[in-house]
Amino acid sequence: MNNNIPANQSTVGGAFRFNREGYGHVETHALTTNDVENATVYGRDDETIGTINNLLVGVDGKITDAIVDVGGFLGLGAHSVKLPFSDLTVLRETDGTDLRVNLDTTKAQLEAMPHHAA
Repeated sequence: MNNNIPANQSTVGGAFRFNREGYGHVETHALTTNDVENATVYGRDDETIGTINNLLVGVDGKITDAIVDVGGFLGLGAHSVKLPFSDLTVLRETDGTDLRVNLDTTKAQLEAMPHHAA
C-alpha cells in the first residue's frame, strides 16, 4: 500500500477508494435519490466540500449524475457542478443509516469547474 495515503483510505485498481471505520461501501444500485439528495460531500481529507442538490436519473431508473452545490449559504450563492455519480463513493454506517458521500477532489477544484445551470 502507498505510504502517502492516510489510514482511512486506500487505492484500488488505481482509483482512490475511501474507507471509514464503522461504515461499508454502498453499491449504487442499492441507493435511491432520497438516500443521497441533500447529503454532505466530503473531500479526500474528510473536509466538507459541498452538498448534493439534485440527482439525475437515466431511463433505466439508475442515478447517472449528481448536481453538487459548492460554497454559498443555505443554497444562496452556491456554485453548482454536474458530476458523474460513479465519481462519488457512498458509505453507509454498518449499524445504522448514516450515509457519507466522498469525492476525490477539493473544494477549490469544484469551484473551478463550469457552473451547471438547471
